[in-house]
Parts: sequence; C-alpha cells; structure tokens
Amino acid sequence: MKSEFSNLEKKYLEKLVTRIIFLRKEKGYSQEKLANESEVARSLMRGYERRERNISFGNLIRIIKLGLDMTVEEFFSEGFDSAPEKKKRKNS
Repeated sequence: MKSEFSNLEKKYLEKLVTRIIFLRKEKGYSQEKLANESEVARSLMRGYERRERNISFGNLIRIIKLGLDMTVEEFFSEGFDSAPEKKKRKNS
C-alpha cells in the first residue's frame, strides 16, 4: 500500500512541476522572473524544476497566486490532469 501511495505522490508531484513549467513558459518568464514574482528563492525554483526539491505548500501557493497570478482553482482545473508527463530517459 505504501509503494502505491509513493508512486501516486511521485506522479502528481511530476504533474505539479510540469504544470508550473508550462505556465511559466506560457507567460514568457524565466525561472528567475517567476522566483522573484513569487517571492521564492531562485535556488528553490531551480531545485523544483529540476525535481531535486519537494515544493512546500506555502511556496506552491506563492508561485500560483503571486508568480503566475492565478487562482488555485485555475491552476488545478485548467489542464492539470491532462498535462503531459515527462518521459524518463533510457540509459544508453
């Protein structure tokens, strides 16, 4: 049961990050610009996008509301579950 939850958690964390990146690029923002607008450290934003850091709830809300200038409902309703998942690279 724990591994099922862990897999589900990883899947949705990936969707979350993919959604943030998609919306950031759609707005024409760099990582630095989104970090500044969100009042989040640039190193954290970079870590989130590289999947090296887990995003806190507080920073997620800052990114959505301040950085992306949208409601939480908009963030999660407009394409969140239909966002393409990042494909894993095969080792050559």
